[in-house]
Amino acid sequence: SLCSASRARRPGFMGSPKLARPSPSRPRKGKGGRSVGNGKATDKGVAALLLLGVTALCVSVWTSLYVPRLLVWRQGSGCVPGDLSPCLPENHHPDIDVVSVAVKPTCVTKIAIDSINQYIAPRRIHLITASEGACEVLKKMATNVRCHVQDGLVPGLTKAAVAKQLKTWYANADPGSGYLGRELSGWYLQQLLKLGAARHVPDLSHTFLVWDPDMIVLEPFSVFSKQRSGATGKDRVMRHVGGYVIAEYEYAYEKLTGEKLALAPDGSSYVTHQMVFERQIAEELLSVFSDAWEDRIREEAVGMAEKVSSLLENKDDNAAYGVDGRKHNVGVTNKVGVIGEKHNTRGVGIVGGEYVGGKQTTSREGRLRRDDETGFEKPQSTEGGVDTHHHMPTWASAVLASLNPQRLDLGFSEYASYASYVATHHPGTVEVKEHRAWTRHPLGPFLGSFGVRFLSRWSPVVGKCCPSAFSVRAMKLLGYQYGGFEVGHVASCGYDAPENKDTYGLPETTT
Repeated sequence: SLCSASRARRPGFMGSPKLARPSPSRPRKGKGGRSVGNGKATDKGVAALLLLGVTALCVSVWTSLYVPRLLVWRQGSGCVPGDLSPCLPENHHPDIDVVSVAVKPTCVTKIAIDSINQYIAPRRIHLITASEGACEVLKKMATNVRCHVQDGLVPGLTKAAVAKQLKTWYANADPGSGYLGRELSGWYLQQLLKLGAARHVPDLSHTFLVWDPDMIVLEPFSVFSKQRSGATGKDRVMRHVGGYVIAEYEYAYEKLTGEKLALAPDGSSYVTHQMVFERQIAEELLSVFSDAWEDRIREEAVGMAEKVSSLLENKDDNAAYGVDGRKHNVGVTNKVGVIGEKHNTRGVGIVGGEYVGGKQTTSREGRLRRDDETGFEKPQSTEGGVDTHHHMPTWASAVLASLNPQRLDLGFSEYASYASYVATHHPGTVEVKEHRAWTRHPLGPFLGSFGVRFLSRWSPVVGKCCPSAFSVRAMKLLGYQYGGFEVGHVASCGYDAPENKDTYGLPETTT
């Protein structure tokens, strides 16, 4: 019938042969069985184009960032710190001094001094170091170097005195313990010396630059901003950012000032291994530390006096506590520390002794005048370098008494404290960098301390991790204003080896 014929003509109906349709998942075959393409091939082409576009964009960004740096590097690489002959200055700061604390003379210190004179060109470089012998070596590194022995710069502030106070106040303190190439007592001493330099370095400029001796300047360095302070009319100083945020620094600063530690606008810290100081502001900060110390002593004295009064009211209790009418040193018998915590040591003697509070002067100016005359604890002997003629300055005692007992290895930062005080009380005197313009490691933060080990292959001193002219050129290529070469943080460099006790990586002609 007509209907049957119609059904029979439909493909695939009732056993009729089906017509083959090309599957979208299979490539169609052309002549000779070759594939003529499909959707997957099209997708791969699009992906390849996208990858090519991203690559071109990355190359463009890289070119815009690094080609100018490469050109500047090529133009300025004729003479760099580390070359055989000294380089001519590329900057000029005749009105400022640089202050640096160097544990011992090293090959890194030499390159750092050369870079400071080439890219900053200050009036003088004041180096503070451990001994007269070390001073003689350092003074040979440049004609504008002035050297000071650390235990003789700030009266009463010595390495032995710092170690003694740490052991007195903190039961778990080990002042001689090593951490990243430094001793605990020496680490605190160098920070206190940087703060005390404002008062005690002779003929120091009013504005001075504190510089860590393992930081190498890589291009002309701006100390001052082009902006002027509205309050003083003077040029603002540059403040760098990008340091690590360490909670223990906040702990000490709040104890010393009652204020929160200020961070940089980008959320980083101001611990950038160099900082411009103003002597007047540094004096203010030390005075604030002294005020906090004396307030704490006064509170402790009142509390202890109340305890003694209550004991004297009960004769039986007096006998039990040894209060029998004779004069006693309450600070020793109670064993209460200056931070209000019980100690397992002899105590701190802040009450009942003859040095509590010093001379009665209430004004801040008076405290500044007498600060170095007022001590915390009278030295008992001359053993170990303890100064018997002066007492530790009040502000230094305050710092050492304000550390986090649980993290003495990272208890205080001179950079973070000074920058925070300026940011809170004198913000108009600084211009803050928008981003980090320095690196702690010679080849950037991603390689870390490996950069020191890698560049030591070109060390001019065999077996030592010393920066060479090639190392400085490689560091300059990254575009940072200054970079670190911290050999003390790399165990394989042997910085603390016995043979390197006095110097590190210096030729015999220098020493």
